[in-house]
Amino acid sequence: MTLHRRLAYAVIGMLASQLVACSANPEPAPAPAPEQHQELRRAIQEPIDKARAAEAQLQEQQKALQQQIDQAQEQAPPPTEP
Repeated sequence: MTLHRRLAYAVIGMLASQLVACSANPEPAPAPAPEQHQELRRAIQEPIDKARAAEAQLQEQQKALQQQIDQAQEQAPPPTEP
């Protein structure tokens, strides 16, 4: 057998094995019902919404605190040198 034939058989064997492997079609998983989608979305979205609300509240508190600090600094007497 010549080298070309051996190479051709090897290539044909590899292609055949890959075609067999690719031809297996796994069945797709059944899609969940729309109600399940909504429950999952709610379960994911509720904590995100709570976190955003808490973040907004903290930002408002931080802004109010910074305003108090600024007012106190404006009202404080200038520092004296010893």
